[in-house]
Amino acid sequence: MPKRRVQKRFDTKEVQGEGSYVILSSLRVSERRRYAKDAEEEGFSALEWSISLLMKHVIEWNWGDEDDNPLPLPKDDPKVIDDLTDPEAELLATLLMNPSAKN
Repeated sequence: MPKRRVQKRFDTKEVQGEGSYVILSSLRVSERRRYAKDAEEEGFSALEWSISLLMKHVIEWNWGDEDDNPLPLPKDDPKVIDDLTDPEAELLATLLMNPSAKN
């Protein structure tokens, strides 16, 4: 019987250089529904919602900072999200929300 693919590996050379990658778990329909519901609430922040998803869905990466130090996974150190560059964060959000856009 076929097995569902819930994790996918993406090449991230455009933001982290040759050989870099990230593995993301798939969004669930329930998460998209929750987003739609929460977006109607006063004070809703799409940015904070996206950050919470990244912390949950980034399974693995081999990313480093500008000094070649490995970046911890968001689930291990949520502060790492604050240190991502705009292109890095944008790529992660794009891959998470639309995984067929790349690879």
